[in-house]
Amino acid sequence: MEFWILVALFISIIAIVAITPLITRKVEAFGVTVPEGVKQEPFVKKQITTYITLCTALGLVLTVALLLLIQSNQEESFYSIVFSCFVFGYMIASFAFYYVSHLQIKKWKQTQSWYDEQLTSQRIVVQTGFYNKRTTITLVWYLPHLLLVVGTVIYSLLNYEKFPATIPMQYNFAGEVTRSVEKSLSSVLGLSGVALTMIVVFIFSHISISKAKQIVESKDPEGSVERNRIFRYSWSIFLAITGFLVIFIMCLGQLSSLLEISNDIYMLVVFPVIGVIIVGSIVLSIKTGQGGSRIKLKGSNAQSKVAVADQDQFWKAGVFYWNRNDPAIFVEKRFGVGWTMNFARPLSWFIIIGIFAIVLIPTIFLS
Repeated sequence: MEFWILVALFISIIAIVAITPLITRKVEAFGVTVPEGVKQEPFVKKQITTYITLCTALGLVLTVALLLLIQSNQEESFYSIVFSCFVFGYMIASFAFYYVSHLQIKKWKQTQSWYDEQLTSQRIVVQTGFYNKRTTITLVWYLPHLLLVVGTVIYSLLNYEKFPATIPMQYNFAGEVTRSVEKSLSSVLGLSGVALTMIVVFIFSHISISKAKQIVESKDPEGSVERNRIFRYSWSIFLAITGFLVIFIMCLGQLSSLLEISNDIYMLVVFPVIGVIIVGSIVLSIKTGQGGSRIKLKGSNAQSKVAVADQDQFWKAGVFYWNRNDPAIFVEKRFGVGWTMNFARPLSWFIIIGIFAIVLIPTIFLS
């Protein structure tokens, strides 16, 4: 069953990557700024179709290869290495497909009649009252996460003597224990420590959503602002729910040896939860689009002839934002759904290092 779950996970990755051009903003095509409506032109549509076709075709080939390898009855470590190589290789190949289209559209854009006009008439539009409205749920939503961890820690301490002398730390696909350690406070409460660090990461992600740089599209500026607010609010709810499910899995894992929950039963809980998170992210991405571009609003028909600001020079390969003159730390991705950072700001690198430290240090001690 675990092998089939790996296949399902791989197919989910393929689906997310393949549909990316369809859920980006209407004013961005493969990381390049374009006027709204240009994505419907034959050249751009051909690039989108080619990218989707290549990503889907490669994904199907790799999926078939993965299914064939599963039948070969190799060691578990072999499958782990192959799966990692397939995912890593697919991500590299899909980026190569993207980058070719990025260069093609960037070159094509400079030959269009609207290009010079866009450079001369563009404006940076800001809705000063945007942050006066609530763009995310409150941090109170993370109180249940914290209470769950605290409750797990207290219950574990009260029943410390009932934990087995050795604590299972790792299982293989057959559900057999491959590594265990002697009972100690660190081994008993280790997953609670990781859960607490994950809460910090989720809260940080929540704050980044609320503080991310605002983008106003040239057509229907007021409508785009409201769609962006709904977009942020929806993803903040999804993030909080995802966070609770992840924390629940960790706390259940910590108590599994105490409650005598077998690894098979535990996996029957873990994999459906992971499936819900993956499917939920795909559905929400399709429903909202990047920045809320796919959200439909009633009575939102205002038009503006002001071109959206062309900041292509600040986007390296269309995916890495580098602008020393922009004080913003968090900005929307140009290709995909979500947010990235302004890598020209030193604080961004401190944040990245800090997140890695928060996640990796407890994991290293736990292992």
